[in-house]
Amino acid sequence: MTMIERPKQISEIVTDRLRSDIVNGTYQLGEKLSEKLLSQIYGVTKAPIRAAFRRLQTEGLIDIRAQSGTYVFKLETQQLTSLCHLRTALELEAVHLALQTAQSDCHARLSNICLLMTNALKQGQQDKYQKLDTDFHLALFQAAQSPLLLSTFEAQVSSTFAALRHHFAKIEPQIEASMNEHIEICNLVKLGDLKSLNEVLRLHIENSRVYYNAVVGG
Repeated sequence: MTMIERPKQISEIVTDRLRSDIVNGTYQLGEKLSEKLLSQIYGVTKAPIRAAFRRLQTEGLIDIRAQSGTYVFKLETQQLTSLCHLRTALELEAVHLALQTAQSDCHARLSNICLLMTNALKQGQQDKYQKLDTDFHLALFQAAQSPLLLSTFEAQVSSTFAALRHHFAKIEPQIEASMNEHIEICNLVKLGDLKSLNEVLRLHIENSRVYYNAVVGG
């Protein structure tokens, strides 16, 4: 028996659209957002715009400032460091669970994504590569089979890093090193080497922190 899917509410549709626009660079980091203008662009009233603002604030994509307005997020050094610490803790737990519950499935997913990432780089498809980078890390959480862990990662970390990837695409030396780290993570999942996985994941996230701190600070 097929379950009836609940149609999305307008506020959910607007939230998804605004999230996508922020991640993909339609709105710049730190840019002030106007309820009136967005309601005109999206063809809705201000109520779903406000609901989207509140939801995306919890995801770290929106900064609502009293007596000032609503802005696209812009990370300071300490905020970026804290976010990377949270990401590290969540991803280490995710890979630990993934090896316990779905090692072969996790490796298959990561292997396929790595192949697509490699092809995207060869074809100069930077935007596609950035999206696949996000998919790669989400795959670790999906394999962990922990809905709470996945929802926490999606709500607190994933969208922010997806936006950073698109706004500050890495230059060739960094992107090559990052690709090699993804391949190494995939290979270590196949081997089930948790200790080495933890080390490589920590290094991978730290390298991202250093890179984004440099470009955001610059």
